[in-house]
Amino acid sequence: MKFRQKVLVCASIWLLTVVCVEAQPAPPTTIATPAEFVGHQIGADKKLVRWDKVVEYFQLVDRASDRVLVEELGKTTLGNPFILATITSAANMARLAEFKAIQRRLAKPYELDEAEARKLIAASKAVVFIQCNIHSTEIGSNQMALELLYRLATDESPFVENILDNVIFLLLPSANPDGQLMVVDWYNKNVDTEYAFSSMPWLYHHYVGHDNNRDAFMLTQVESRLITKVLYEEWFPQVFYDQHQMGAFGPRIFVPPFMNPINPNVNPIIWAELGWLGFVMNTALNEQGYTGVIYDDMYTAWWQGGFRASGWWHNMVGLLTEVASVNLASPVEQEKTELWKQFPPVGPEEFFQRDPRRPLPAPRDTVPRANYPQPWLGGTWRLRDIVDYELAATYALLDACANGRVRLLENYYRMGRQAIEAGKKGDPFAYVFPPAQHDPATLVKLLRTLQLGGVEVHRAEQAFRADEKEYPAGSYVILLAQPYRAYAKDLLEPQQHPDPKRYEPGRMREQPYDITGWTLPLQMGVKAIEIKQPFEAKLTKLDSIPSAPGSLTRAAQRRVYGYVICPQTNNKVVATNRLLKAGAEVYWLKEETRLGETVFPGGSILVRGREIGPQVEALVNELSLVAAELERAPGAAAIAVRAPRIALYQPWTASMDEGWTRWLLEQYEFPYTTVHNKDIQAGKFNEKFDVLIFPDMRYQQILRGRQERWTRPEYRGGLEEEGVAAVREFVRVGGTLVLLGDSAELALESMALPVKNVLKDVRPADFYCPGSLLRILVDNRHPIAYGMPADASAFFLNSPAFDLAPGFSFTDVRVIARYPTTNPLQSGWLRGPEYLYDRIAAAEVSYEKGRIVFLGFRSQFRAQPHNTFKLLFNALHYAATQPATLPLR
Repeated sequence: MKFRQKVLVCASIWLLTVVCVEAQPAPPTTIATPAEFVGHQIGADKKLVRWDKVVEYFQLVDRASDRVLVEELGKTTLGNPFILATITSAANMARLAEFKAIQRRLAKPYELDEAEARKLIAASKAVVFIQCNIHSTEIGSNQMALELLYRLATDESPFVENILDNVIFLLLPSANPDGQLMVVDWYNKNVDTEYAFSSMPWLYHHYVGHDNNRDAFMLTQVESRLITKVLYEEWFPQVFYDQHQMGAFGPRIFVPPFMNPINPNVNPIIWAELGWLGFVMNTALNEQGYTGVIYDDMYTAWWQGGFRASGWWHNMVGLLTEVASVNLASPVEQEKTELWKQFPPVGPEEFFQRDPRRPLPAPRDTVPRANYPQPWLGGTWRLRDIVDYELAATYALLDACANGRVRLLENYYRMGRQAIEAGKKGDPFAYVFPPAQHDPATLVKLLRTLQLGGVEVHRAEQAFRADEKEYPAGSYVILLAQPYRAYAKDLLEPQQHPDPKRYEPGRMREQPYDITGWTLPLQMGVKAIEIKQPFEAKLTKLDSIPSAPGSLTRAAQRRVYGYVICPQTNNKVVATNRLLKAGAEVYWLKEETRLGETVFPGGSILVRGREIGPQVEALVNELSLVAAELERAPGAAAIAVRAPRIALYQPWTASMDEGWTRWLLEQYEFPYTTVHNKDIQAGKFNEKFDVLIFPDMRYQQILRGRQERWTRPEYRGGLEEEGVAAVREFVRVGGTLVLLGDSAELALESMALPVKNVLKDVRPADFYCPGSLLRILVDNRHPIAYGMPADASAFFLNSPAFDLAPGFSFTDVRVIARYPTTNPLQSGWLRGPEYLYDRIAAAEVSYEKGRIVFLGFRSQFRAQPHNTFKLLFNALHYAATQPATLPLR
């Protein structure tokens, strides 16, 4: 090549390089402060930073700082970016892969002796995960995250350098970006109007609303799985800190330790470290003159609920703070008072019916004491105060973790080793899941869910003997000699919540904070056997759980009349909906049918249709169905099933139960229509729908809705008498009304029915059941109970229970399920079990040409009790059935 050509080529390459470089966004030479970036101080009155701007700022800092790495973990439910910032020193940032490997080794310390562990600990850093804004109206932590990020990215002080050198800090600026966007947009729409105090009329998580931090063990939602992957697959932090807000009346901030009861499966080291780090926060807040700091109050340490709590069973210090709220970004004023001055407790009427433009009542709790030494005495409270309190607690925690790095890592390793050694000793040694299950597909869901939470699952390659019983090859085994022993044990065994009366007054809440029982085998209808003593077996550890095999028995002559499918698995609902959508003839067989060695119980599904065979075969394999080809029409009577036209009531009060129900319908492929008050009030409902579902709601909530004058008019009010009359007419002329939980009162209060709620006027002092698993006896000959076991478990959360109304007999009521004549409690806590003896748990009641289905217990609560999903699903299909005579050919 000639010299001139070389020059031209080189010049062209240089020019192209310059253009390409200039096309890339250049990193800023200095990082704008959050206030400079958004145009106002963070936490300023009536100012909120929207999620898209939060993401933009985090990405800006990522480009400019070698201390920050921002990653998009995935997309949210509604498709927004779900980001995580890793913050540490530049030197540490270059070794992240190495630190991840060390964390995994310490988290799973099999064959890791103390000498080797000490070397790893000396070379590693404490990993701290902070989660902000899982509850979208609790927005202070999301705003605070901007200032926290900026300081850690730019500050050169010894304080910050010590944190960065010794901590790998994982910052999740919002655990619910969808809700952050909804809340900010709603607030900005109403802030300077007469509707400034109006609550958002829909859920701030598309499906589960406030319950998104109750999804930490079932892991149904996209965001839950993204968080869990970071915690138990990638980073294995030592500390998880969840930042929340609470009501505006009481103390300004709650910090750990928690109040009684504590969960006995949690390693005592966790409670000690909770106290240590909680008091570090407490000290920092008091050093800065912040009042109203309380601990050992309000929040308990019992339930498998949020992610911070889930950490306790994973050898992780799970911390919670709750800061007093404002009206999103609008200040609140509370009347001032004096120390020691006492007022009566704030009642619900005073809270909900007060004029929000006037100051809140004076603080009720102003007595100094050990766990609340400087009470809040009232005054103005702003979003900026929330930001300041949370920054103080956060910096104190990060500093303590930096200085206590070795202790945190040593104890993390130590708790893993202790769990392994405790499991080897037995009592219990393992849980065994035999392959023969009522619903094998749900067993697979249970095991996959446990694996997502870090539990190790094995499968037996040969038959084995344990606790004097034989178990076949193919049994699944969860050995409790594993680091997350406490987590597996707590989810698999029945809970025994202590009675508050066993504690001194004031040392435990009189009513439990949240649910008290969650045992997965009971909730999901899975047989799990606790093995006390150590045993030997040929086991293979599974990286993933294979689907349960389907089974299709061929007809001997290959002359196929139709296909029959067993009804026990929940997946039969998906199959039914797909077959109906494909135009197949679908029937329920009312009686037991035997085909060769297989007995198909009453409620089995008969499918017919031209060229439907390939689809049935595909469904059998995909959905783990048990099916058989039929050569001729069975002798059993049949019910014809068609696709039900489903309406799901959605109030303007943001019902979480409605959201969970909506999510569940979509998972099981039910087409449905969301209806509101005006849709029902319009009448002629039967022309559009076969069945109307009301989620668990109080009757007055349904009837009246939101009545406050500051509620936007389009969302004010409820079903009203006009709507109740339309519901009554819908049932009278042939519709099916499905009432979940407390919505039973809608029918009991507005129609003359042969049943009553026997718990309606019973005092909590006499009967109380705050989320427990109870035994029910099921009549699985009833179409709504097809596929159910005769003896089952149901989730009861202060639910209604039924009996005959005066003047009626059982000829007027078809009982689907009832409670036994003995204490039905299986897991959790129940006060006054005798109130449930032999009472009706679920029933069908005729009302002229239609029917009402009462499911008193929480049949689909938080998408957890798979065992009772079928009652809801069958009720929906039942609404579109009619008697049928099977064709002979």
